[in-house]
Amino acid sequence: MDKISAMKAYVKVVESTSFTRAAEVLHTSAVYVSRMVQALESDLGVKLLNRTTRRSKPTDAGLRYYERCVTLLRDLDEMDADAQASRGSKSGTVRVSMPSLVAKSTVIPELPNFFANNPDIRLDISIADHHPDLIEEGLDCALRVGTVSEPGLVAKTVGHYKTLTYASPDYIHAYGEPFTLDDLSDHIGVSYAMKSGRIRSWEFLEGNEVRSVPLKSAILVNDADTYVACGLAGLGLIQGSTFILDAHVRSGRLSKVLRDYPLNPRPVSVVYMPNRTKPRRVDIFIDWLIDLYSTQLTEQS
Repeated sequence: MDKISAMKAYVKVVESTSFTRAAEVLHTSAVYVSRMVQALESDLGVKLLNRTTRRSKPTDAGLRYYERCVTLLRDLDEMDADAQASRGSKSGTVRVSMPSLVAKSTVIPELPNFFANNPDIRLDISIADHHPDLIEEGLDCALRVGTVSEPGLVAKTVGHYKTLTYASPDYIHAYGEPFTLDDLSDHIGVSYAMKSGRIRSWEFLEGNEVRSVPLKSAILVNDADTYVACGLAGLGLIQGSTFILDAHVRSGRLSKVLRDYPLNPRPVSVVYMPNRTKPRRVDIFIDWLIDLYSTQLTEQS
């Protein structure tokens, strides 16, 4: 038995409360993870987990062992990072999460330049329009749009997205263009469902006040790409970042409407876990993201 690998598997099971989710993070099978934990329990002669069909919870002894494993594995990571830093190494994989539209419109088009300067770094990009748990998903860092509310994360704000309302030419032909918030009583919008199930409200800045406006809708979606596709198809008004949607304005597929009623700018942040020595490759990628956004958001303004 590779005891270090077994410890890593056990830690992921405790943190995710599931053999299946732990296997997904470790890119292996649930059967393999289960065997590793069973071998660890057999080697120790101690039951580490109370298993049910829905979740796995550590025993008292298992919880103490988990805490020591976390400390040991963190120390090993720091030892590796120190050794790599001492020889200037920046190779390996960076696991990062980001929203789909951000990946497609901003990050991926610039990645050839990143890889040209960092040929030894590999990226494992997880696309998620919600905010995944960094530890549970095994992520080194994530790009977030909007307020970062999770406790315990370090968040570096790299800029703010200007946010406006958009309509397609077909929509404007069918419904006309709204010029004031009162005009919206004769219009429809594409509704967006958050991961929590809450429907995103239609909010506008009127002077210095935020005003929420009820808007009829014929369609509800829960995916950012689909939301934009609905707007392009003329199914209703949509709201989004000028940084991302202005490409459709330049191509003639969307028009900005209600320009006198913007939304509050949304922060863009790089987040990661504190109190640990990050491998140099992670610092390199985070610094690249910060430079990328500071340059492009400056050009936008």
